Amino acid sequence: MVSIAGSSSTATLAGLPGRASPRPGHGRRATPCFTPGTFITTQRGPCPVEEVRPGDRVITRDNGLQPVVWTGKSQFFLHDFQAEPHLLPVMIRKGAFGKDLPERDMQVSPNHRMLVGIGRTTLRKTGGEALVAAKHLTSQGVQTVQSRGTTYVHFMCDRHEVVLADGIWTETFQPDDQSLKGIGNAQRLEILEMFPALRSAEGLAGYTSARPVVVGTNGPGV
Repeated sequence: MVSIAGSSSTATLAGLPGRASPRPGHGRRATPCFTPGTFITTQRGPCPVEEVRPGDRVITRDNGLQPVVWTGKSQFFLHDFQAEPHLLPVMIRKGAFGKDLPERDMQVSPNHRMLVGIGRTTLRKTGGEALVAAKHLTSQGVQTVQSRGTTYVHFMCDRHEVVLADGIWTETFQPDDQSLKGIGNAQRLEILEMFPALRSAEGLAGYTSARPVVVGTNGPGV
């Protein structure tokens, strides 16, 4: 069992062997991001994620106020979800992890990662916190939902950060092989122009995750 950071409530990780990795594994196209209507806590108060702009300062768990350096959007239509159902959004109902956690119903992409607390010695160096993809959280009020189409919204800081979205801690965009393949060519080029080091494997490895990432596919629950 795991607890959402800042909550006494617990959730189960579905089909995970419970191991931590500093970076996510590589596989199918994945787009970790928010959907419109999610409120991000910024210096000027809660802001719909689709209105967050480069230069806005967001509240982070580790580094105080940090500026957003890039934002992007990816449009998905019914035919996209029919062809790649693993990209369907995950609904997290209001209060799924405790009172006002989250503060309202929110949807994220299945690979978007939430901050959780896990009582594992392997995570001792980070205070028992890890990032877990929404698709791996099985709790009452958390489920994959059908969609005829949605917009996945991304934003990025100079480093991978943990930020508040609808009152729960979650991640900013982290560029890696999977996430860069999940966005359009134009957006990928924008990021690579801003961060030329990301063109190399060494550069990608240097943009480290803010927390260990719990990874796995078909194993016993934690």
